[in-house]
Amino acid sequence: MTNPGQPGDHQPYNQPYGAGPYPPPPKKKRKVWPWIVIGVPVLLIGACTAIVAPSVGGDSDTNVTKASQTSQAGSAAPEATGPEFPGKLDDDTVALGGDTITRDDLEYTVAPLTPVNTTFGNYLCSTVTIKNVGDKQNDFNSYIDWSLQDATGTIRDATFAPEREPLNSGEIAPGGQTAGDVCFDSRQGSPAGTYVVLFEDTFSLSSDRLAWVNTL
Repeated sequence: MTNPGQPGDHQPYNQPYGAGPYPPPPKKKRKVWPWIVIGVPVLLIGACTAIVAPSVGGDSDTNVTKASQTSQAGSAAPEATGPEFPGKLDDDTVALGGDTITRDDLEYTVAPLTPVNTTFGNYLCSTVTIKNVGDKQNDFNSYIDWSLQDATGTIRDATFAPEREPLNSGEIAPGGQTAGDVCFDSRQGSPAGTYVVLFEDTFSLSSDRLAWVNTL
């Protein structure tokens, strides 16, 4: 018989004297690498979306300013859709040669096409003036954004023309502007008709085009 309070009281059977309760099993460590593998791509996708989003916007900030009240084609164009031309797309913003189209705080004024004949070949050229009407620095591209749809419906990229000052690439400070010529090959025997200068931002996910209609 043991006395209360003596060593060994309340000890489990066959347990060594002084041994306490069994320690709890160690907790399993959670693996971190699966979350890293999942999290990094999600962050990258989010960052890319934030960068690209401004370029995907529609034409809510796009408007046309007419050079004059007289239409180059000789008739007034519908205000809602702009002048018509073969191959016109639903999202196109269309004006006449000489008019100004404003998009993303940049004003694009595209002069009517002019035939340019040189010893190296014949061209159709338009003087493009780009003005930054926003409060932030904005960039612009040269020939890679411009093309011409001729009277046959063929779309050709811009090209270099001798004796013309080409439109270059760069950046424009708020309130500043730049200008230069955008030229296209004038194929021998090209028929008279509708010629459309097209602008499409190469580095934008938007397929919306700006178009200036000329009648030659």
